[in-house]
Amino acid sequence: MKLCHLPAIGMRNIKTVLAVFICVVVFAIMGPEFNPLVAAIAAVITMGPSIENSIETGWNRILGTVFGGAVGMLGIFIASLIPYQFAYVFIIPVGIMGLIYLCNTINKSGAIVITVVVFLILMTSYPQDAGTYMLAILRLLETTFGIIVAFLINRFIKVPECDEKSAAEGSENDQISVEEKPESGRKKFKVTSILYMIFKP
Repeated sequence: MKLCHLPAIGMRNIKTVLAVFICVVVFAIMGPEFNPLVAAIAAVITMGPSIENSIETGWNRILGTVFGGAVGMLGIFIASLIPYQFAYVFIIPVGIMGLIYLCNTINKSGAIVITVVVFLILMTSYPQDAGTYMLAILRLLETTFGIIVAFLINRFIKVPECDEKSAAEGSENDQISVEEKPESGRKKFKVTSILYMIFKP
């Protein structure tokens, strides 16, 4: 097998690594009480294939963080009222079911993954420091940091034209195509391409 035929490392790969690197370095500087794992996971989930994908899904990530955080805090409150050490074990599946149902009901299925991740992070962090919400709030802030880092990297690091075309083809579900009249005989124009030209760094 010839190594020269191996595919090149894509921009999404590079940007994801950069986002994770920033999260790890920042939290290492801040001290051992901060966990880079949570921020890094959020950054990986948030990183889109292109800037237009980042624009289209950015609000889903933010909304998902709010939903997951709010329900997670509610779950912690309910668990603290139940006189049973492992009450959170039963609250977690109920919370996940409710969050997925909520996202689908309001047509925000793109927020499901980050919503559930944030909720799980809060609920599984709670037993480590029962009786306080500080650890849960810290995990929520760490998640938010990872999302912001990924969004900024996707916004300000330019994607080469060849990678841009590949990313556009690979995210068809996130794109809306507008076709010209049949008699024109021209190719389709993509709304996301217009967005990229507007918000292009």
